[in-house]
Amino acid sequence: MGENFLYFLGTGGSRHVMAEQLRSTGGTYFQINDVRGIIDPGPGALAQMVKARPLLKPEDLSAVILSHGHIDHCNDVNLIIDSMTRGGLKNRGTLFAPGEILNGKNQILFNYLKPFLLGIEKLETQKKYYLNGLSFSTSGLHQHGMETYGFSFHSEEGKLSFITDTAYFPELFDFYQNSRWIVVNLVLERNCGNAQHLDINGVKELLIRLKPEVAVITHFGKTILRKGPKKIASRLEKETGIKKVFAPEDGDRIKLN
Repeated sequence: MGENFLYFLGTGGSRHVMAEQLRSTGGTYFQINDVRGIIDPGPGALAQMVKARPLLKPEDLSAVILSHGHIDHCNDVNLIIDSMTRGGLKNRGTLFAPGEILNGKNQILFNYLKPFLLGIEKLETQKKYYLNGLSFSTSGLHQHGMETYGFSFHSEEGKLSFITDTAYFPELFDFYQNSRWIVVNLVLERNCGNAQHLDINGVKELLIRLKPEVAVITHFGKTILRKGPKKIASRLEKETGIKKVFAPEDGDRIKLN
């Protein structure tokens, strides 16, 4: 069995960072129990995969998982599926996505690509899904203006959770309890309005109460980049007591061990 790891195709978030590409917005590649997938392949996902060393081959993917339909999370999904299946020459992989972006006026998947996939699964609240022996479950609905979910992967090594875009609200603690690793989207330094994103204080409160062994902050907005993600990670370590808080850069790989 190969090593379990996360590879950060992009650590940028928000429309401003995306528009200026201050960081790539390609999402996160994972390998867990020999299952390979990508979460939220925004702009740059495919480009970052093919330039990674060692190469992350699209045709090795088993799953593409979308938390919601904002463009910085799903822009490259059609590129990834076409590359993963070699233009439909080999049916491969499953797309997991909220129902509102699989069909209807907010559909993001090109119809001609649908037959290229082995499966398309509509995500629903707090439901378990299976990937070649690996399972993951959705959270309840996040507060983000669209149908948005976070994810928790379950393996013998422990629970790995992705807290995707959301406003802070108390039920988040119920969704992500008992996580050994937590990856959390940290977009804002301080939420001064109605932005449905987490800020530093919100992430701090989540980590204090959830107490993972390891936390990873990613999906940085412009104010976080200006402040310095690694400085924020160091501060969160001190203020939460968590053993290690990572603030990866584009192209960083983090082992899950």
